[in-house]
Amino acid sequence: MAIFPTSAETITVDFLSNVLGQQVASFTCKSIGAGLVGDSARIAFQYVDGETGPSSIAAKFPAEDPTSRSTGISMQLYEKEVGFYQKIAQHIGTRTPGTYFAEHDPESGDFLLLMEDCGPAEQGDQLRSCSLDQAFVAVKELARLHGPSFENSRLLGLPFLQPNEQVRAFAAAGYPGASEAFGKFYSGKIDANLLDYICKLSDFSQAIFLVEPPTGPCVIHGDFRLDNMLFSICDATEPMATLDWQTVTLGDPLTDLGYFMGAGIGSDLRRPNEADLLEAYRVELIASGGPDLGDIRAADGYARGALHGISTAVFSAAFVEHNDRSEAIFQSMAVGAADLASEIDAFRVLEN
Repeated sequence: MAIFPTSAETITVDFLSNVLGQQVASFTCKSIGAGLVGDSARIAFQYVDGETGPSSIAAKFPAEDPTSRSTGISMQLYEKEVGFYQKIAQHIGTRTPGTYFAEHDPESGDFLLLMEDCGPAEQGDQLRSCSLDQAFVAVKELARLHGPSFENSRLLGLPFLQPNEQVRAFAAAGYPGASEAFGKFYSGKIDANLLDYICKLSDFSQAIFLVEPPTGPCVIHGDFRLDNMLFSICDATEPMATLDWQTVTLGDPLTDLGYFMGAGIGSDLRRPNEADLLEAYRVELIASGGPDLGDIRAADGYARGALHGISTAVFSAAFVEHNDRSEAIFQSMAVGAADLASEIDAFRVLEN
């Protein structure tokens, strides 16, 4: 049983006062963001006379929706995010929110994150894409995760980053059914040929989830897309912060990059700017202590990243709460990822 609050309704003045080290007189909570497997709120404070502290913080809780919450627990998403803030955030160059409280209860699966409020800021929006300048900032921030963690034994040995055989087996067994459901739901909403391409990935579910272990030389985000980013943070005094580290794991750095370029920013922005964005990432990775990865677009890791965008969209559509926005997000991710995957013949990495 968790010994900390697990929802906005269970937060108390005493708990917040203890966490902040300042006497809180009262507070208000307002829901923020549109997380798929977690609920977030902004907590604003009034302090007892003479006490000072942050005017607000961001809080993250397990999802209220039972399906989304069950997914978060079974896939170790809550454990991973807390582990990231406890063990990794301080060792990388990527800008992430500072934390006031980060705990996970292994018995119940519950967690609580109390973090720096990076607002005023512009919330990244999967459905609107982003500016080219923002895309350049994002790929450089991604390199600042991969470079410092590249072959870093202190980070690569963390238990919560290791492959989970049960989760992998669940994914391999469940993916064909999820793909079939995705195909039926989005029939008539996605171009028929592209939808066939998306659903073709289910033929390789064993190869994706079981044949090759998802390990690699560095820490990867696993869900690096616009909804998990804030731009012009802290009233435009800093360019960006990266959020939602629930899928953090070990892997090929180009998996993150291929995922962002496909499922993240959409084909209209990617196609005319892909070469420049990949070069910006390559240069920043070297500057951050990583290797020169050469021709990124031809690399297998980049292809796997595009395919990861498809599989993430398909699985998300099957196992998290549906609403108009989430359904549009899953469609956007799958279409952008499939566009990139088809252009670079990504299935080659599974067919060999």
